Amino acid sequence: MSPIRGSSRASAPVRPRRRSWSPLGASLSAWLLAAGCSTVQPPLDEADAALSGDTDEDGASGGPQDGETGAESSAGGSDTGGTSGASSAGETEPSPPPPEEELPEPQDLLEPVNEGLDGACGGVEPRTWALAVREQLSTTAPAHARAAVLAEFPSLDEVSVRPWEFLNYYTFEYPLAPPGLVWPKAQMRKGQDGLGDMYELQLAIAGPALAEADRPAVHLTLALDNSGSMEGKALALLKSAGAALASRLRAGDTVALTTWNEADAILLPVTQVNGPNDPAVLAALAEFQVGGATDLQSALKASYGLADEAYAATDINRVVVITGGGATATDADLKEIAVRAVDAPGKPGIHLVGVGVGDPAMYRRSLVDAVARAGAGASLFVGSEEDAQRQLGDGFLGALALAALDVSVRLTLPPDLMLGEVTLDAKVSEAERVLLAPNDRAVVHRTLRPCGAEVDPTGVVRAEVQWVDPASGAAQKKTHEWKVGDLLAGDTGLLAKGAAVLAYAAALKGWQHGDLAAHADALVKLAEAQAKLPNDGELLEIEQVLAELMAP
Repeated sequence: MSPIRGSSRASAPVRPRRRSWSPLGASLSAWLLAAGCSTVQPPLDEADAALSGDTDEDGASGGPQDGETGAESSAGGSDTGGTSGASSAGETEPSPPPPEEELPEPQDLLEPVNEGLDGACGGVEPRTWALAVREQLSTTAPAHARAAVLAEFPSLDEVSVRPWEFLNYYTFEYPLAPPGLVWPKAQMRKGQDGLGDMYELQLAIAGPALAEADRPAVHLTLALDNSGSMEGKALALLKSAGAALASRLRAGDTVALTTWNEADAILLPVTQVNGPNDPAVLAALAEFQVGGATDLQSALKASYGLADEAYAATDINRVVVITGGGATATDADLKEIAVRAVDAPGKPGIHLVGVGVGDPAMYRRSLVDAVARAGAGASLFVGSEEDAQRQLGDGFLGALALAALDVSVRLTLPPDLMLGEVTLDAKVSEAERVLLAPNDRAVVHRTLRPCGAEVDPTGVVRAEVQWVDPASGAAQKKTHEWKVGDLLAGDTGLLAKGAAVLAYAAALKGWQHGDLAAHADALVKLAEAQAKLPNDGELLEIEQVLAELMAP
């Protein structure tokens, strides 16, 4: 089989195996958030957006750009700005679906400058929306789903299908910005759906390129879960995750290892490594065993103590919690994590990365989501040794480094186009802090509705990205404009991939609810994307997982 190309996070293709699916068991456990409780769980997932792309589906787009000038060569724009499933055959009743998440999705909101507009199509004034961009560093759902589908006893019972995480996980090769910058890219195409004519618009917010040789030194403290539930597969994957991180270190980096054992938390003191696969680090990982009393608070105290010892303001300082997810974090734990992650000019915080490991049929993501959100870091799931290398080895900088804080996006549309299905008075359920890593893109996918039979090709689509520089704390802004006609005449390959990725997420969610209609739509959109990107290994992986999903 030929090597996969264009795959920084997704796995290599696998041969589908035919086997019977077990029926869905009990529905996904709800996360509780109770004021005054001694322990907290992360907030309930916001209700997943309708996968038509009309509400909160982030997609992708782009085109060649001329380095420092920012001129869009394909669009002719100009830049401004700067500093578990259906029941098995023979079953008479489907298993109960997972519960709908209780909190509403963040919504795209008309900006205050548009107050007085009633939202109706037409008129002569453009409209500007603040787009509800989702957490960019969370990629658990697609890795968890893939591992669950390909497991010996497959089950999607514990998988929370969050569409935006699929767009975070898969690769969209838009041109990266120059150092210190973030810039928007766009693709657009015309189509039809059940409501008539529509347009799909995909924005990619691209971070700056950063080569491994140019990165700052890295200071890691790994907090390793030694609870009894880590015995077996989870322990092996924990060691694989640690080894993957060790494989990307270089001389001058430091590593420390702690356990959750309150009696003896420090496994390896701060150690300056000589390069990749440092013998002292690998030996400490090999010797690590589960058992003994465990206490997350003690592990955090020891971990941050070691992180303070190694801290350098000009470097990357991270605590990485690796766990099977079988614990909870207290209010005090999350407060400490959040305080440590605060970034100040000249003194970046110690962000926390959460890595979940273990059997996908039993893994609960609550703990990892909670600590990663509090620590303003990546939230990952590792289901295999190769997945560890892919996400933490090949994806080393994406998991650990930050290029932009508090990213926000404003989209301005011409008067004859508007966002589909936007509730003008919608309230954001909970503000999400959007962070962007180097060598990465935040992808946003939206459906637009025309206000008449024809759309003016000279109309202007404008995207404005605002962010905070992690090092200086300075507010930054970058704006780009495209003519509608230029976008419609441009390439749409990555847009088609974004639509296929979202349809794949919809197929998984449909399977959980006993509805297979979305599976057929996913195959259609996948074929469209593969026709435009025939060598994309990630699309091939999606095809094979979908085939496995339907195998008898």
